[in-house]
Amino acid sequence: MSGLVYLNGDWIAPEAAKVSVFDRGFLFAEGIYEVVPVYHRRPFLAEHHLARLTRSLEAIGIEAPGQAFWLALVDDLIANNPSIESGLVYFQVTRGAESKRNHLPQGPMTPTIFATFTPMQLHWDTPAPAKVTLCDDIRWLRCDIKSVSLLGNQLLKQEAQRRGAIEPLLHRDGRITEGASSNYFAVKQGELYTAPADHLILAGITRMWVIELAQRLGLQVNEQPFHVAELGELDELFLTSSSREVQPIGQIDDIIVADGRCGKVTQQLIDAFHASKREHIA
Repeated sequence: MSGLVYLNGDWIAPEAAKVSVFDRGFLFAEGIYEVVPVYHRRPFLAEHHLARLTRSLEAIGIEAPGQAFWLALVDDLIANNPSIESGLVYFQVTRGAESKRNHLPQGPMTPTIFATFTPMQLHWDTPAPAKVTLCDDIRWLRCDIKSVSLLGNQLLKQEAQRRGAIEPLLHRDGRITEGASSNYFAVKQGELYTAPADHLILAGITRMWVIELAQRLGLQVNEQPFHVAELGELDELFLTSSSREVQPIGQIDDIIVADGRCGKVTQQLIDAFHASKREHIA
């Protein structure tokens, strides 16, 4: 079997996968998702991603299987898609479906569980420094929950694209929070600064791993906010995510960062991240 997706216990072709029009994920965006990177058919940091999946499900009161189920499902997705060497496993869990639309659930429901494995190019180079754009963080106040309700994120991504940027740099009242699908790190005088893992950000697993790699390198990491007023004073800026890994930023609107190049500290962390991938797939 190849090219199959998982839906509620069945392995089926993507075009055959269907859910009820009364599924609460479809009607109310009442669901959670998670993404696990896979390098050379081996999941990377899967336990951390799945622990976050469990935390998000618990936060909105969806009862779902334990981590052993998800780890086995990752293995099955890889096995059922033999043509994919490296890629992203995607999980989505909604509260389930009822017989009609109700704002409040009318009783216990069986969650809808959907999963896919899609290809991703594994790269070992240093990404070209990219442009981001400063935007007001218009999203809700529980960004720590990895909800499928991503309308705010999508509107912000569209605005960033309109301005010729790869990602918005979001702020609330001047405090930098994160991106629409990424976390940010600033470098000032050799030290790293990143927003604390509170309700205003989704604490990325790549963010966590970069913090660990930085500490191994002897770098000081400060989990404290940096602010819009400081952007012109930054020595370096980069973002992190499962798909982009470590992405250097050379421009914030009209502000040029690190002469538009990849900074020394950012390069150290890119090299360390690639080394951790090599160790993982060895």
